[in-house]
Amino acid sequence: MNNNANSTPDSPEFSILIGMVSTEDSDRILEALDALRKQQGSHTYEVIIGDRRNDDISRRVDDTYPEVQRLTCPASMSLPELRTLALDKASGRYIIVTEDHCVPSENWLESIFSAFSESSDNVVAVGGCVENGVKDTALDWATFMCEYSYFLDPVEEGDTGVLPGMNVAYKREIFADLDRELLTSGFWETTVHPVLIEKGLHFYSTNKIRLFHCKKFSFGLFARQRYIYSRYYAGLRFGKGEGIKRIVAFGATVLLPPLLLVRSRKQMKQKNRLHNEYKSAIPVLMVFYIIWAYGEMAGYLLGTGDALARIE
Repeated sequence: MNNNANSTPDSPEFSILIGMVSTEDSDRILEALDALRKQQGSHTYEVIIGDRRNDDISRRVDDTYPEVQRLTCPASMSLPELRTLALDKASGRYIIVTEDHCVPSENWLESIFSAFSESSDNVVAVGGCVENGVKDTALDWATFMCEYSYFLDPVEEGDTGVLPGMNVAYKREIFADLDRELLTSGFWETTVHPVLIEKGLHFYSTNKIRLFHCKKFSFGLFARQRYIYSRYYAGLRFGKGEGIKRIVAFGATVLLPPLLLVRSRKQMKQKNRLHNEYKSAIPVLMVFYIIWAYGEMAGYLLGTGDALARIE
């Protein structure tokens, strides 16, 4: 896969890849694009959106943000496929991946540039922390903490093996030797990152690269999404010759809700912040952890189905 074909002397520093998939709080993309216009420093960037919604918000993007290249895509296209199509059009030195409901801090691009400049040559990806941008209710905190408590500030500074999939930037050249199926078959933090680490390449993490997760979920949408993602994850874990492992994992899944609660408690204790918010979220979190376990059971028993195409 050749990702240097679009590079020219006038190419921007950053290509920002976004999949437009959100069915709720769908105008949050406009807030993200406004935040990019207000970035500190003089860094150049392009935004490339793979859009499977093609709705009124899409037309507002076309009319208001000429710096955005929006790709009209089928409604059935998965988020990794949308990102890969956007990557095909990218010409920047660095490739940034984020989501349509994430709003960057004012020094986001500057912090990404500095992280690459200050890290060693074998660092090929940098990322940072994720903060909650929707804080009205216990449900808002539960939907955020269920997914992103690990990436709350503070995250580890320096070399790391884990970066958030929607607050990450890559050196462009790493994509040249990657198989396209690797890019389209799953989320890059689970498909691409392990391959890069196996090659001896490094990741760098810093709290200066700060992003706000700003999607206000209804209970029903988040519950469905949690089930879908869990089924997708579990369905991929074992191959055709590993039926016994699937059965064992299926049975062990009954232990998942209490284990997830213990893990989240540990993570929040390590962060040493948001104690009251976490306590208020626990009842809803437990419901989501049960749904999480149910989704994994379905994945082990039935496989992924069409889960990847339904994730937003």
